[in-house]
Amino acid sequence: MNRLEQYIRDRKNLFEEEPAAGHFERLQQKMNRQSRRVAVLRWSISIAASVAIVFFVGILWRHAGKQDNRIVMCENTIDMKDCYLNKMNVVAGRIEVLTKDLDPWDRQQVMSDVQNIIDIAGSGFEHEIPEELPVKETKLILAAYYRQNLKSLETIEEDLKIMNYEL
Repeated sequence: MNRLEQYIRDRKNLFEEEPAAGHFERLQQKMNRQSRRVAVLRWSISIAASVAIVFFVGILWRHAGKQDNRIVMCENTIDMKDCYLNKMNVVAGRIEVLTKDLDPWDRQQVMSDVQNIIDIAGSGFEHEIPEELPVKETKLILAAYYRQNLKSLETIEEDLKIMNYEL
């Protein structure tokens, strides 16, 4: 502290002098310019943040719209397996309609694959899950398993739609 006190004592007379004429006006102008810049910057950031929020809400809304609420309903039913198998059979019916213009061998191959997916989903996978797992985790595993099989069928359906469109 001695050095600081000595520095202040040596320059005490500089602190007592009045600033040059117009000093306060120039200082006030600089502060006004800076406050305008800050205000413009704040407005720009606010607008950019608003646009970003609207953009992300739109993406989330669109993504949520794509979620099939009927699938979620299957997870809340008493017999989740039957619900998913019914949905898979509905998709299989649509696939069968889409394959009507394929040559017989290709049609048989596609329908065989579709039937294999449905048979595998209905084969009793739930008995392979360890009984030690909590019910909630077991339900999550089964839901993911059935959803994946349903998604496989929907992918086949989409591919056939694209193929039929190109023909």
